[in-house]
Amino acid sequence: MNGGVSCIKTLALALFAAALLVMVSGCGFHLRGATPLPAQMAVTYIQGTSPFDPLNNEFRSALEGRGAQVTGEREAAGAILRIFENRTSTEVLTVDSAGKAEEYEIRQTIRFDVISADQQVLVAGQTLSMNRYLRYIRTNVLGTEREGELIRKELRRSLVNLAMLRIAAAGGRRAD
Repeated sequence: MNGGVSCIKTLALALFAAALLVMVSGCGFHLRGATPLPAQMAVTYIQGTSPFDPLNNEFRSALEGRGAQVTGEREAAGAILRIFENRTSTEVLTVDSAGKAEEYEIRQTIRFDVISADQQVLVAGQTLSMNRYLRYIRTNVLGTEREGELIRKELRRSLVNLAMLRIAAAGGRRAD
């Protein structure tokens, strides 16, 4: 008898999940994923940073992850991602009674736009900025430095993700 009850519960759960899936898909909900880029960005040139710059690498990975090809030749590109600013700053937030820094703010700012090969603005100038806090531990200087580098890397990655969402949103508006 327990086997029959278990089978009914499993069937009811499966039916509930199927009904939920139908309702969610019917309301226009889609799982967050790679939103399509503007069509002109199928082949993109990144301008304003060195090809070896970590920000360039993050944008390259993000673009390629969404199906775009990144080219090193501007003439071959359908779109140009222009990076006007890539700035990281570190400021002291708090000091101890001896005047030594205890806490820092690490801030990363990028400014960019996207234009087509024929100079049409696909994404107007955007400025994105994020910050994180870092507690300086004098007894673990190397660990604190490593944590600072990890924070800088995560800020870069987060800003590129935000930039890609804005680029994709601009592409979606153009398609409508």
